[in-house]
Amino acid sequence: MARSCGIRIGPRRFELVVLDGSPKRHKISAYYAGEFTAEETTAYLAGDVSKVAEVLKDAAASHRVPKENVSLVLPADHAAYRRITLPFADRGKIDQVIKFEVENELPQFDIDDVVVDYHVMSENDQGAELLVSAVPKDCVSRAIQAMEKAGLEPLEAELESSAMVNSALAADISHIDDAQLLVHVGEHSTCVAVVAGAELREMRVIHIGAMSHLGAELSAASAAAEESGSDADEGAAADQAAAEETAVDALDPIEMNRRIDQAIRRIRREIGRTISAARTAQPIDAIYACGMELPGLIGSTVLDVPVYVLDCFEEDSGQPSEGSGQLVAAYGGAFRQLGGGVMAPSLRREELSYSGAWERLEFPIAFAALMLTTFLGMVNIVQIRKIDALNYTGILQYLRNVNAFIVGSEASRGPAILNPVPKDLVVRARAYEGNVEFGGDVQEPLDELETIERMINKKVLDLKREVGDIQEVPLPPSAFTAMTCVLGVLNGNDDWRPSLRALKADYVKKNKDLPEHTKIRLSASFFADSVAEASDDITAFDSALREQPWCLEVEPATLTPTEGDLGLNFRAKVILVDPSKLFSSRAD
Repeated sequence: MARSCGIRIGPRRFELVVLDGSPKRHKISAYYAGEFTAEETTAYLAGDVSKVAEVLKDAAASHRVPKENVSLVLPADHAAYRRITLPFADRGKIDQVIKFEVENELPQFDIDDVVVDYHVMSENDQGAELLVSAVPKDCVSRAIQAMEKAGLEPLEAELESSAMVNSALAADISHIDDAQLLVHVGEHSTCVAVVAGAELREMRVIHIGAMSHLGAELSAASAAAEESGSDADEGAAADQAAAEETAVDALDPIEMNRRIDQAIRRIRREIGRTISAARTAQPIDAIYACGMELPGLIGSTVLDVPVYVLDCFEEDSGQPSEGSGQLVAAYGGAFRQLGGGVMAPSLRREELSYSGAWERLEFPIAFAALMLTTFLGMVNIVQIRKIDALNYTGILQYLRNVNAFIVGSEASRGPAILNPVPKDLVVRARAYEGNVEFGGDVQEPLDELETIERMINKKVLDLKREVGDIQEVPLPPSAFTAMTCVLGVLNGNDDWRPSLRALKADYVKKNKDLPEHTKIRLSASFFADSVAEASDDITAFDSALREQPWCLEVEPATLTPTEGDLGLNFRAKVILVDPSKLFSSRAD
């Protein structure tokens, strides 16, 4: 049977719910709602999670909380919600651009300091409408650190608003033809969600909660503790906690009631604004509240809309007889860990994007690496044995025969083929006669054969240079190649009607402006129906020459009309050609 746990950690209290079963049928096997002391709260908000972790550890041990399937629910005190529309609905693309798209909508945050999550409200071929939530990273990391120190590794983290929505929709209180307002009252904030047609439509945070009326006293006590100048961190935290308790105890009951009433009025006013601004096709017919209890809220009306307790628990499912509303957020986290829920938030998206992928690949990669290492080790052993056999029985004997044939040996009967025998080859051959131990200057036979081959080839090359068989003097540019290049362009257009009169090529040495090249002098006639058409053909011929990579320069020539004005003649047109560029362009 599946077992999951949802734990909500607020700034001053926490709740946990343990579920057994499946998303469709489950029971509450354990639940608990506790409070942190002023000292624990002060240390937790300052970054010291050890005291809060001890409280969570004791509560988890007392209620047999499973450690392998835990969900963390965070308060919405510092969260922000925005609605944006993107021109695509692919989840991979949304994950890549979501932070950039919502950055301009969150001027109060540095986008690098927040965790951004989203819920797809609607999507089609034209794009997707998203409800984006942003939470400061330090709030998320602090709560996760407290859970991990308590021995509870949360698989996922979400806000109490999404946990409330999952709980409400699982309770079947929203239908296709009605709309409701869901309210979760926290210590210092109240999150509100608009649900219409059994779908989430809007979400917002009201920055006032059930304990906001103590904010002024707690802030003053905190400032007084800081001014006291306590050196030790633990002493400072204890002083601040004591000052907070003293400030709260000293608060006049009449003033306390006045502030509570003022907080309730503000929350009711913000709820009324949410109802008025709700964009739903159906009118909001009910308000369901959960979280901390506010006097006079349940059973009242806001803008003629009745307020009920959000009872998301099935009958006889193990829920408490009273005060079940405070467990709704924790229940929503546990319910989602069982596989239920409409919303699937992921505040650990960035943290687990790489580690999760690695955990999925870790075992296959490790197994493949182990098998590959084993295979390579076996191949290495086999190859080493084969090489040893070849070295000492096959190649070594062949090397000795080669040495005897090339440079001779004491045991060989015939003379050496080389005369005179190079001394360096003799020295190398002597090392392989008799017993041989490979290593140092004595190479293995196969490597030695390659070394001897390189030495012989080098000596052959030196001898060829000595007798003049190899000439390293570069040849001048080919006049024939240069003329062929020019004639190829001349014959490259079927519309031209050229007549070749004379063609001469001369070699030109390298100068400061041009490399060594060939100077072509071309005399020809271009026939056409008119002098103007012949002139256009000659111009096109010059342009075609200049486009060639081997053409350095084309000098214009004097044009004279032919007899009958049916063409133009030119004499000794100079064309500079570098044949070396012809071959380099072909290689490219």
